[in-house]
Amino acid sequence: MATASAAPGVVIAAPVGKAIADQYVVVLRNGVAATSAGSLAKQYNGKVTASWQHALQGFAVNANAADAKALARDPRVAAVYQDAEVKADSVQVNPPSWGLDRIDQRNLPLDQRYHYGPTAGGVRAYVIDTGIRVSHSTFGGRASWGTNTTGDGNNTDCNGHGTHVAGTIGGAEYGVAKAVRLVAVKVLNCGGSGSFAGVISGVDWVTANAVRPAVANMSLGGGAFDPLDTAIRNSIASGITYAVASGNSNADACQTSPARVAQALTVNATGTNDARASFSNFGGCTDLFAPGVGITSSWNTSDTATNSISGTSMATPHVAGVAALYLQRHPAAPADRVHDAIVRNATAGVVGGPGAGSPNRLLYSLFTLWGPEGDYNGDGTTDLTVWRPWEGNWYVRGISTTQWGIGADIPVPGDYNGDGVTDFAVWRPSEGNWYVRGIGTVQWGVGGDIPVPGDYNGDGVTDFAVWRPSEGNWYVRGISTTQWGVGGDVPVAADYNGDGITDLAVWRPSEGNWYVRGISTTQWGVGGDVPVVGDYNGDAVADLAVWRPSEGNWYVRGISTTQWGVGGDIPVPGDFNGDGVTDLAVWRPWEGNWYVRSQFTAQWGVGGDVPLAS
Repeated sequence: MATASAAPGVVIAAPVGKAIADQYVVVLRNGVAATSAGSLAKQYNGKVTASWQHALQGFAVNANAADAKALARDPRVAAVYQDAEVKADSVQVNPPSWGLDRIDQRNLPLDQRYHYGPTAGGVRAYVIDTGIRVSHSTFGGRASWGTNTTGDGNNTDCNGHGTHVAGTIGGAEYGVAKAVRLVAVKVLNCGGSGSFAGVISGVDWVTANAVRPAVANMSLGGGAFDPLDTAIRNSIASGITYAVASGNSNADACQTSPARVAQALTVNATGTNDARASFSNFGGCTDLFAPGVGITSSWNTSDTATNSISGTSMATPHVAGVAALYLQRHPAAPADRVHDAIVRNATAGVVGGPGAGSPNRLLYSLFTLWGPEGDYNGDGTTDLTVWRPWEGNWYVRGISTTQWGIGADIPVPGDYNGDGVTDFAVWRPSEGNWYVRGIGTVQWGVGGDIPVPGDYNGDGVTDFAVWRPSEGNWYVRGISTTQWGVGGDVPVAADYNGDGITDLAVWRPSEGNWYVRGISTTQWGVGGDVPVVGDYNGDAVADLAVWRPSEGNWYVRGISTTQWGVGGDIPVPGDFNGDGVTDLAVWRPWEGNWYVRSQFTAQWGVGGDVPLAS
């Protein structure tokens, strides 16, 4: 969508004090191709310095003021803007870093640890900045050069700002996402400044060349500039998540670009006491806070150099890193879902003096959704696990053998403390007790109930819940009692809209209908099918799916029909390779074999065991 047209012959002024003489950004009308830039500029004595067709339809031109006004009158032109200076958002040198330690816990004091699950090896982060010292040891060969739009011909980071930002996103020592691939998009020069035209060129390049899943970091800003805002919105619409700095002027971020782009994650800065940093911008155009005072990261002066600096520039890459982690678990998630998940997961109410209009939310990096169900060591993959009722033993392949439970118990594994690791747990129908190893015993439910553990309030912790077939009631401890379903239904609770909250849902074998409360009623499957809910395309939304024993077919709505397994098998879908996509898998009781499609066959368990995956 093009920027709104200006009055004919009017050049839109640059922010006060930031204008670059004889440089302009031209936005073309809808339907006018960017390939016409050269002839159009020449007609008005201008010289094209860059043209864009991916994030924005337009071009940058060098021309005098009179020719720029004449160009603005051309019917093919929507608007002409005086180009202006953009600067990196950094402030002062400070003590060593603490940011990683802060983002993985809800409250102070710090615990001197950074906990993380996935490391985002399948994600690319585009650092739109001063470049990156790609040879720095902290990147371990994961950093590469993308493009340089400054025109200085110096394809290195001769400032340090971009290398510092990249280190916070994905450095081995100071990085949030320690395996992400980093790409340098140099739009700022050795002095840490550049033009809006150069930044738009960088955004356009990312939009055209990004390998997805991808996140972009923009720790820079200037005055309000519509063409840049439009370019970023279009880039986000193409599937790239953007984290942008709110700015360091202790002012309303709604007056600056790109901070005011609603679709981007706009980041304010906090200090070690969780108060808004004195320099940080604020306001209703921002989304959340992250550590930004005294952040230590890599620097450009050598392959081992570090520096400690402050700014919303330092806060923003923490958010970009978390976005990369989220995308590793959900590689097909659209940018708006990534945005909303990160904002929703942030810790509410802990920022001191957030500023007028600012959301009081502090970045939190741990998502229950990152770890697949059945991940008993926190490595991001589903583990082969069986529970042996006559022993009460949990056999987790390659990890442990643990006695927990007795015959007639029902295994209910889940993450009951929010640490990203699946806990051993059983529900005892004769007592209604939940026994969670290392955590506690809770009475919830009665004989005849069906346990349905899930995260029903989005706090990252598995809740105790049962569904009572005789009533159709869902009893979720400490949260709700809700009637949904009838006797004979099969409960299939999952997150069907990607909001991070488990939805109440049942599958009715007599009809083949899925009833998802507040969301949908959908016919999928027939009597005799087995529901096998999972995220089969990595978009962070549960898909409707059934396995048909009579055929061995998996029917995943809107995605695929695949033959995998034979009659008598037990379906055990899970994420066995950590790519964020549910894999088709069956366990064969008479062999004890796990058959995971396109990956492996492994013997684990014996007849009578209960296989546990998702």
